[in-house]
Amino acid sequence: MKQILYAFLLPILLIGCKKDDFEPTAQIKDLVGKWRMVAMETTVNGQKIWENASETRESYVVFRFDGVILNENGDQPCCTPGSLIVNGVPFTIKPLAPISSECISASCVLIPYWNLQQTADTLIVTPGAKLAYHRFRYIRE
Repeated sequence: MKQILYAFLLPILLIGCKKDDFEPTAQIKDLVGKWRMVAMETTVNGQKIWENASETRESYVVFRFDGVILNENGDQPCCTPGSLIVNGVPFTIKPLAPISSECISASCVLIPYWNLQQTADTLIVTPGAKLAYHRFRYIRE
């Protein structure tokens, strides 16, 4: 009897497991991967300038296949946004796989989205909040 049940369940399970579930959408396909911060835009004497990131301030950001933002250790950092604007097109982050977080409790200033401008292997990140004074330049690792 169990063999008959297994014979019916196996095809259903195989059909239900689609490899495409973990493919990035076309909108973020080029964004997926590891990025290293190389510069931060600051304002000096009223002028915006790019300041190179030193080794002590070096940081990484990883965009997962579903848009979830991770650090270089694969954990979700504190205070990540709920959506992205990728080259002018909105994208809502919806986790499609489990997330490990390094955040136990934090008091975050709300950053509802990140505005991303990507050209080839360069990424400019502008946190989308009224308190966002800086932009960050990353290169693909």
